[in-house]
Amino acid sequence: MVGRRIICSRMAQVRLNLLTLILTGALAVSVGSPAPKFLPDDPIQAMPAPLPITKALRHDINPTIDFLVQSLRTEPGPATPAGGVNTIGEVPDSEWFTNRHGWRRLSRDELQRGPSSAQAPVPPFTVTRGKSEGITPGFVMRDSKGRLYFVKCDPIRYPELTTGADVIVSKFLYAIGYNTPKNEIVDLNLSDLQLSGTATIMLPGGRLRPMTSNDLKEIVKQVAHRDRQLRIMASLLIEGQSIGPFRYQGTRDDDPNDIVLHENRRDLRGLYVFSAWLNNTDAKAGNTLDTIVEENGVRFIRHYLLDFGSALGSDGDGPKDPRLGQEFMLPTPIGTLTQILSLGLAPRAWERAHFPELPGVGNFESQLFDPDDLKPDYPNPAFLSRLPDDDFWAAKQVMAFTNDDIRAIVETARFSNVRSTEYMIATLAERRNKIGRTFFSKILPLDHFRVENGDLLFDDLAVLYGFHTPRRYDVRWFRFDNINQTRDPIQGGTSVHLSAEVMQASLGSYFAAVINAPGSHLKPVSIYLRKENTAYKLVGVDRAW
Repeated sequence: MVGRRIICSRMAQVRLNLLTLILTGALAVSVGSPAPKFLPDDPIQAMPAPLPITKALRHDINPTIDFLVQSLRTEPGPATPAGGVNTIGEVPDSEWFTNRHGWRRLSRDELQRGPSSAQAPVPPFTVTRGKSEGITPGFVMRDSKGRLYFVKCDPIRYPELTTGADVIVSKFLYAIGYNTPKNEIVDLNLSDLQLSGTATIMLPGGRLRPMTSNDLKEIVKQVAHRDRQLRIMASLLIEGQSIGPFRYQGTRDDDPNDIVLHENRRDLRGLYVFSAWLNNTDAKAGNTLDTIVEENGVRFIRHYLLDFGSALGSDGDGPKDPRLGQEFMLPTPIGTLTQILSLGLAPRAWERAHFPELPGVGNFESQLFDPDDLKPDYPNPAFLSRLPDDDFWAAKQVMAFTNDDIRAIVETARFSNVRSTEYMIATLAERRNKIGRTFFSKILPLDHFRVENGDLLFDDLAVLYGFHTPRRYDVRWFRFDNINQTRDPIQGGTSVHLSAEVMQASLGSYFAAVINAPGSHLKPVSIYLRKENTAYKLVGVDRAW
């Protein structure tokens, strides 16, 4: 099927101009008037400035109910084209996603710095709140600059495991384009910590009481530390007013900018591929956050991903169970039946996995990794809705990271054992290659279309990255009527060279090219060009599978 999609430029115009159209009577257009396929600003690179919110209510999600409800949804629904994309299939910048490394390569310093250029936490630190419940104890502190940080520590038997995973994954997801907290590794002396006179501690059951120095000592006892020094992951308070998590389906009815069903958003569908790469099996609504921020006098909602301590080889309180990522936490009926019929004697692939004996890495590997078969802890509606062009978009972002890029981010985990650093880099690189090899084989992976010296040029990403041998391409050219959306063949237009008719066409003329790889099972890619003053602009891409 052809990946038809909701066009962001058209959605943006609706969002910004609907009221004007109603007031001026411009909606009184005959019902039969065709709409153009492409608008003058296509393809847009960013959504228009957000509309102001009037009142947004806090949304909370019961984790138990969410787990049970989503666990009943293990099969995808009807195939629905992705929304939140422009006419060439890319995700424009918005309150959800900002194109970064896949669009403009970040420097080594930018990759390591992440979301903010603010300096690292500066001692002394004042503890304002403690947490004794949960997977690992932690606390909240202010540094000497008055900045508030949420602090996570490592399980006492696995130093560097959880903090390393949280920092690495947050920086990768930020570099890709998501909003994430600024997470940093900090080695502090216990003498750097002082207790606020108003500090409280949350006890099991949610009860608060004043926090004492003994409470802080007890927290330190339960987490990994060396002598009088403590390694922590400090997460800078996210900007804005917190209004709870977002869901991976539906929309917020109190947000006028939230106009695409979350399960259909390409940036949330594509998150499947990034989660597979980074083994982030805990990708759920509870690990997201919406905040109200104000920019240029406009209050709007920004959407964040957070809490990555159960990614890579970590499960928060220890190495990840090998089953996680391979099966849902709640077994499916088919999986249960298979185990019953085999009397539980048939070993599953994940039971044969081999992991390094590196406490900071945990259970993370690449040999058994199947990019197309990640099972998060429980089903994610956006992941279930993904289509091959969603995977293709995400795989391009993953392949943008070179080995040096991966090294730059892994080094921010500050592993004390160089073997942990080198193993993590090698494993992420191999998983990256598997992602490219897998998803570039499901759709004709042509990209970077441009016209140079009268020729249509493009890259075959499978060939570019060494996953496929060079192949031949056939190109068929068409005149394209942008209003009636019809195509007429151009005689003699069968090569990458633009014919005389295309070269001599008037400004504003549209043309289509259908590119095929003879002998391949992959379906063709159709692209659309508009002639402009000094160039032919790519305005549309339709991919088939």
